Amino acid sequence: MIHSGLVRYHESLQPLLHDIDTVHQHPDNYNQGDLDAIVESIEVNGMYRPIFAQTGTGVIVAGNHTWEACKHLGATQIPVVYLQVSDTEAVRLLVADNRTASLARPNIAQLTSLLQRLDAEVTLGGTGYTPDDLTALVELAQMEPAYDEYATWPTLAFTVHPTVKAAFTDLTSEAIDMADKFELLLRLAGWDGSKR
Repeated sequence: MIHSGLVRYHESLQPLLHDIDTVHQHPDNYNQGDLDAIVESIEVNGMYRPIFAQTGTGVIVAGNHTWEACKHLGATQIPVVYLQVSDTEAVRLLVADNRTASLARPNIAQLTSLLQRLDAEVTLGGTGYTPDDLTALVELAQMEPAYDEYATWPTLAFTVHPTVKAAFTDLTSEAIDMADKFELLLRLAGWDGSKR
């Protein structure tokens, strides 16, 4: 392992290491990453992939919050893959990287199985999931769906501040649709599903 500050880099990234200040965050990055979760992942797992930056400008097109987490951990070097792209292409890559990640839909059963295995073998530390998250996923997986009643379900509409919506989205990111998200939120709040 290679060390820089409190960051451990996997050996295979050594040829890509550059001074951390030769690149900088994209000024138009609209995503607000969970810095604490990224820091925890780096502390537990080490840095296992590079960030991507535009040649010439050094603007980061993928890995903005990873760069910030490394700075937070006192790193003076970071692995970078430089891309020969125009300013417009750099913005498109930034948006594409953010959007394609947000479009992922996890297989909840498979995710739950993986988290249970990690929890039994080592720890959930560094995964971005907590034991409470795992409990909620297990309870959600064990719930019996009542799709035959779906047509009679009420429709709920809310107007909330953007930060509340962002928090809701983060807390329920593993759910598939809005109904699942709302139910998961209720379970995280302590509802056990016993009263229907």
